[in-house]
Amino acid sequence: MKHIIIPLLALCLPALAIEEDKQALRDLQAIYEKAIAERDIDALKPHLAHDFTAVMITAEEVKGFDGIAAYWTKVEEFIGDGGTYRVSVDPDDSIFEGNLAIAKGRAMEQVKLGNGKKLEFTSLWTAIARKEGAAWKLVRIHAAIDPVDNPIIKVLQGSKQWFIGIGAVLAGLIIGRLLPRRKAS
Repeated sequence: MKHIIIPLLALCLPALAIEEDKQALRDLQAIYEKAIAERDIDALKPHLAHDFTAVMITAEEVKGFDGIAAYWTKVEEFIGDGGTYRVSVDPDDSIFEGNLAIAKGRAMEQVKLGNGKKLEFTSLWTAIARKEGAAWKLVRIHAAIDPVDNPIIKVLQGSKQWFIGIGAVLAGLIIGRLLPRRKAS
């Protein structure tokens, strides 16, 4: 009987280890979602590898915790006072190779700007994590959003159009004031 049970246990151990690792990555997902919802980027620091890098949805590359913190400051400014940012991560199955895990999936993101405007979009992401001791640390993240048809671009274009419109009105007023004076001279 021992001859059957021991080999069966040996075959089951890798599957149990992978399930444990998958749960650890799901825990990272929950930490990320909470950090975003609470606007507490510092909560991510213990979960980033020392050589962490990321490409954000704006195609900006950030390096280390300081890089992601600086990027988050820009996000906070964009959202504005009283705004909210929620994200729900929907991962596909992860691939494990030794002490590395490759995960990918979608993130459904909802942003309410300080001015009340609501933005909803889905981004695609890939993450590489490395097991350091007993903990999984994020090494690289790459997020992407449609570069043309996305609500962030629309908000920025709307703001740009207001500035252009105000500039055109001011230029028209100035020209309108100067032209009658030139005729009188």
